[in-house]
Amino acid sequence: MENEKKKQNLSRKKIVNSAIVLFANKGFESTSTREICKHAGVNLSLIPYYFGNKDGLYTSIIESIINYGLTFLKDEIEKANEIDGLSLEEKAELYRNLLLKYSDFLYSDNVPSSFVVLMIKEQAVSHSKFSEIYSQKIGILYKTLRRILASILNKKENDKAVVFEVSSIIGQILSFKIMDRATLPPLKQDFYTKDDMKKIKNIISSHIETSLEKLNILGKSASKV
Repeated sequence: MENEKKKQNLSRKKIVNSAIVLFANKGFESTSTREICKHAGVNLSLIPYYFGNKDGLYTSIIESIINYGLTFLKDEIEKANEIDGLSLEEKAELYRNLLLKYSDFLYSDNVPSSFVVLMIKEQAVSHSKFSEIYSQKIGILYKTLRRILASILNKKENDKAVVFEVSSIIGQILSFKIMDRATLPPLKQDFYTKDDMKKIKNIISSHIETSLEKLNILGKSASKV
C-alpha cells in the first residue's frame, strides 16, 4: 500500500515537472496532454485521473507554487495593509524585507527555473490562461510593493515612477532565474551551486540597497531617526 502511494506520488510529480517544462517552451495552447505524458514517461490516463484535464493540470501547477509564495510572504503582505501607521524607516525596512523574502522564495528548490520562464511568457500573452490566475494571485505582490513604495515617496500607486521602479527591481531579482542558459555555460555548469546561490542573493541584496539609495529612501529614513 505504501509503495503504491509512493509510485502514484512519483507519477504525479513527473507529470507536473514535464508540464512545467513543456508549457514554458511551447505555451499552454501548443502543448498537448499526450506530449506531457510522453515526456514524463507515464500513461495518458493519469492526467485525467490526477487533474481532470489539461486546464486542471495547468491551474494546479500555477496555483500550488503561487500559493506557496504568498504563504511565504504572508507576514510582510499583512503588515503592508497597515502602512499608514508605520514610520518612514519601518516602511523602507518592510519594502526591503518583502523583496528579500521574494528572492528567497524564487530561488528556493520549490520554484523551478522553467516555472519562472512560463510565468513571464504567459504574462506577455493577453487573455492567456495564466492571466486569470495572475490577476487574482501574483498581482498581490506587485500591488503590495507599489503600495509601500508609493507611501514612502508620497505618490499614488499608479504613478509611473512607482510602477517602473517596482517592475525594475523585480526584473533584477528574476534575471538569474530566467537567464541561466546564458549564465551557466560559461561556468561549465548545469545548475547553480549552493555557493553560487549565496553570491546571487548577495547581488540581489546589493541591487535592493542601490534602489533604496537611488530613491533617497535610506537617507530620508535616517534623517527621521
